[in-house]
Amino acid sequence: MNSHGWLFAAAGYNLALVMFHLGFWRIFRWRDELLKLHPVNRGVMQVMNLMLIFVFLFMAVLQVAFAAEFMGSSLGHALLVFMAGFWLVRAILQPVLFDRSSAVSWAFVLVFLTGAALHACAWWSA
Repeated sequence: MNSHGWLFAAAGYNLALVMFHLGFWRIFRWRDELLKLHPVNRGVMQVMNLMLIFVFLFMAVLQVAFAAEFMGSSLGHALLVFMAGFWLVRAILQPVLFDRSSAVSWAFVLVFLTGAALHACAWWSA
């Protein structure tokens, strides 16, 4: 795959995570479950999720709209390294903070490692 292919794959990955996070209210039954939390914690959960959606969407748009700059500038390379690190740290945190006996939890480790790999490959091929 060429360098732009890796970059567009990373952008698609970020868009997929946007879609996943948009589904949190339904998937995790937040309408009912968040009511069990203190109002501050309920707000924090939703704000963090919405801000992650914003970051992932913004990064995907940047990766597509400014592909040449991503591949040909130090700033673009730094952003790719940052996103690779972001997804690597997220993969590491999965078994630390979630149920290690769950196959679904380990599947998420692989999902997040995929995100790290896509961004690292885009950086490496630049």
